[in-house]
Amino acid sequence: MSAADIDRLYRRFFPLIRQKCRRMLGDFDTAQDLAQDTFVRLWRARLPEQDSRRVTAWIYKTATHLAIDHLRAKSVRDAVPPSDAVAQPPEVGLEARRVLLRVAKDAPRDELECALLARIDGLTQPEAAEVLGVSERTVRRLLERFDARTAHLRGELP
Repeated sequence: MSAADIDRLYRRFFPLIRQKCRRMLGDFDTAQDLAQDTFVRLWRARLPEQDSRRVTAWIYKTATHLAIDHLRAKSVRDAVPPSDAVAQPPEVGLEARRVLLRVAKDAPRDELECALLARIDGLTQPEAAEVLGVSERTVRRLLERFDARTAHLRGELP
């Protein structure tokens, strides 16, 4: 992949990847850093010339992995207070991220990645399957397992 290809992909996808990471993390600066790291990794990966759909899937998958790693590290660093310790209910987005932090430390990576792509990024099951490199049936199975794992937490959302 040439420098011109990387530049073209950066201009096209960087804002989307930054926004994706911001939605997941709720922090613009960290999202900016992770999006930049995604494209540094793309440069270092020196992927062979591939069709644009595979490269796009690689970018989304790498950004999702970086965000998951960040969430897991954050959940270890910052103990999330129990829900009854909050005096007033926070905004739905903040609460959803709080629940996500709780889930991130325990959920298997493939389930979490699938849920983030489908539920946070809004990808369809066929799109998520393409990014993950799995069948649509596997995506449905991962989402079902994730939903079962998090059923008790959904009751905490306003």
